[in-house]
Amino acid sequence: MRAEVEAKLSAASRGALRRLAGARAIGPYRLRRRQIAQLLSVYLDTPGLALARRGIALRLRRERGRWELTAKWSGRVSGSLHERPELTMRMRRRPSFPFAVPRGRVAHALGGLGPRQPLQPVLITRIRRTKIDVTRAGAIPSHPFAEMALDEVVLLGPGPRRRGSTYREVEVELLRGEAAEVQRLAELLCLEFGLRPATESKFSRGMALWYGLRVPERQGLAQRAPREHKSCARTAGTSPPAPDSSARSRA
Repeated sequence: MRAEVEAKLSAASRGALRRLAGARAIGPYRLRRRQIAQLLSVYLDTPGLALARRGIALRLRRERGRWELTAKWSGRVSGSLHERPELTMRMRRRPSFPFAVPRGRVAHALGGLGPRQPLQPVLITRIRRTKIDVTRAGAIPSHPFAEMALDEVVLLGPGPRRRGSTYREVEVELLRGEAAEVQRLAELLCLEFGLRPATESKFSRGMALWYGLRVPERQGLAQRAPREHKSCARTAGTSPPAPDSSARSRA
């Protein structure tokens, strides 16, 4: 289990994302644009939405032809800063539906909603993501403390008549260091690029749109994550230990 720590910000227009994509610095931070990726995410649940009601997002994601499975639990939200436990595993083959969670850490963490429970797509997102490395002034460019993602998101419901809803957001994920630094960067992005703090994940936003369901984003409103990560027990805004960046994946 690792702790994902990131700031989520909403962008009112495509122009704001374009201006940010062209920036080379903001305050004391240096920005290095890396690549543009096309992501397909498929969120899974039971017919009764048992996972979502417990504050769990179970997501299959395809990037560059490779699939991975990620489970995320409710965590802590303070302004734009989100902290939550997650588990990710790579898929050996293209998934099929109904989907059975492969045996392993994710299935174990989900408990009774593991391999024996067939799961179906309940929400789909298509994302055009611009990835940007963020380093402190004077630091080695190859050692960013955060990764910024400029996302153009299309939310789709399952089935043939899946009309989409489009919006834009910026995510800043902590790779090493302190959460407070991500929060400072988020404040600069709001001031200089007109972004606004976002309290909802892509999953919770989509579930509210398609099903009228409010997914619990904070622990205490839903089942706690199994074997809670020690950094999730801290108050939002304090400095958690640097999370493992070996499985970087966002909702």
